[in-house]
Amino acid sequence: MTYDIIVKNGRLVDGTGSPWKNADVGINGNSISFIGSIHDSEGDRIIDARGLVVSPGWIDIHLHADHTVLGNPRCLSYAHQGITTVTMGNCGLSMYPLTAEHRGDLIQYMLPFTSGISLDWDWVTMDDFLGKVKEMGTSLNMVPYVGHGSIRIGIMGFVDRKPTIAELEMMRGLLDETMVSGAHGMSTGLGYPPGLYTEEIELHAMCEVIKRHNGLYSTHMRPDETNLKDTIKLGHSTGVPIQISHLGSSCGSKRNLDGKHSKTTLRLIEEARAKGLDITADIYPYNAGSSLLSQVIPAWLHVGGVNTMLERLADPQVRERLSEEYKEAGRDWDKVMVSFVKTEGNKVIEGLSILRIAEKRSQSITDAVCELLLDERAQAMNVSFWGNEEDVTTMVKHPAVMPCSDGWMHAPFGPLGDGKPHPRCYGAFPRYFRRYVNEERILTLEDAIRRMTSMPAARIGIQDRGIIREGMRADITVFDAVRIKDLATYEKPHAYPVGIEHVIVNGAMTIENCEHTGALNGEILRK
Repeated sequence: MTYDIIVKNGRLVDGTGSPWKNADVGINGNSISFIGSIHDSEGDRIIDARGLVVSPGWIDIHLHADHTVLGNPRCLSYAHQGITTVTMGNCGLSMYPLTAEHRGDLIQYMLPFTSGISLDWDWVTMDDFLGKVKEMGTSLNMVPYVGHGSIRIGIMGFVDRKPTIAELEMMRGLLDETMVSGAHGMSTGLGYPPGLYTEEIELHAMCEVIKRHNGLYSTHMRPDETNLKDTIKLGHSTGVPIQISHLGSSCGSKRNLDGKHSKTTLRLIEEARAKGLDITADIYPYNAGSSLLSQVIPAWLHVGGVNTMLERLADPQVRERLSEEYKEAGRDWDKVMVSFVKTEGNKVIEGLSILRIAEKRSQSITDAVCELLLDERAQAMNVSFWGNEEDVTTMVKHPAVMPCSDGWMHAPFGPLGDGKPHPRCYGAFPRYFRRYVNEERILTLEDAIRRMTSMPAARIGIQDRGIIREGMRADITVFDAVRIKDLATYEKPHAYPVGIEHVIVNGAMTIENCEHTGALNGEILRK
């Protein structure tokens, strides 16, 4: 038999957690045809993996692919990480649906996440958006979710109240339509508007729709233990499976970031699982997160949308109230770094903390935040440090937790090479190996690979990926388990990792000898 590609002489780690073995992999078309000993003469193309590990392609269960994929079809910062499948529509904020009444509200709110790329915004539904991605082509497989926040904005805009019965039914209708179109589930972003305005009864009603479609409920929770308990209660009452997003920052708060909070969080998850709740979590291997800079102002300022928020920030009385709230909260502003601004005049402050910016400009914290948001028309991002490494390590090794990046797809050039985005956008998965397999040795090679392949595939419900087995799709990552290392830092984030030698997506060489081939062989993986 002749194969299109043979991956030879590598240590095969199949994704199940089983010990590695010596085996060649034969690929025909988009699938794995044979595993065993294959002669060179049987292959049209030979990939020599001597001294390397051959793994199923890595699956990132939580990132924001929809925000930048239309400006980065090669998905460069993720393909170079060895990732072959990514998710979109997380944290409650998907790029869809766009309703006629509140289209502008969602677009304005989403602009900072798009990192300066130019978009037509000429879609309405998730199906429209996925059609644009498919027409353009993409290097990686895309798994769509829909954001509860985007649905809520589409029906209600930015109002701080319960939906009426009619509004809730319209929200449920939009969710139902999107699930029928192939969404794998719904995500929430309860840590910022409009998720902050949402009560449990609304989430219960939406989860009923998810359950009807056998979907997954992925939640960016409010940062407190009470919300985790509410989430567990919601899961028990609706029967919907739950994925806790970016576990550390989802459950962290000022009062419990002391190395003990992770144990409390995990105990609650374990107790819920023992009582029959299908709940798991993901975590990025850093103790800092990233989001909108406007996330650092309270929810009441966001009511009415971005333009109304900006008008309020110019009001001296509003600033006085905000200052009092900041004093009461006691936040460490040296741990909140401005990572992206749009205006050229403010580029010099990218990478500086809010505290340093305030000192540099001889301003109060309140004035520094307000003036910066006004200058940027709210199109700015931040990186915030939330905990300590002990918490991260404790959560990483828990058997119900898998890795994620929670990033955006960047590139070291053009608009997506601007700013100082979180280094996870380039280095989360290589860092996971370097830190927890090679340095701390809390995970074996086989278990680390299982957690980033078959475990997320099973969680999402992808049946034909995540394991190297005959008949499965040929998504394969070939890497140097000793040399693998993330090079992206908070100071210099636009840096590809080392040690990721080859990446195959649906049978196409996408990364070859550490270089992107330009292949756009990714697929939309609808439910």
